[in-house]
Amino acid sequence: MRSLVDASVREAMDTFLVGLIWDADPADDPALTGGGGFFPSATDHGLPRVLLVCPPEAVRGKARAWERVESQLEELREPFATECEGWAGRPDTFENLTALLREWGNLTTDAARRGWGLVGLP
Repeated sequence: MRSLVDASVREAMDTFLVGLIWDADPADDPALTGGGGFFPSATDHGLPRVLLVCPPEAVRGKARAWERVESQLEELREPFATECEGWAGRPDTFENLTALLREWGNLTTDAARRGWGLVGLP
């Protein structure tokens, strides 16, 4: 559905979602590795990687991206209907998609306001 969305919306959405519910290629962004040690490397493809580590500095950027995305959610309705509606394993309706995005947005905004990072365990 990304290719059906305006570039400005796509860029803000990518900034918001990468590492939260959409996984980027760690080769493109070494910051996604989580630093090793306690957290497995993002290059370990044997483990699912959904937001292992997001430091406070990155959370603030995601919260700013969410501010841009939230006002443009309606622009995702048609691309969602074209590409995703009814697919198994995805939100099956546009309303469910926006509810999921808003939950992540609220969580991210609150964490940024508190100066917190986010840690998710697969």
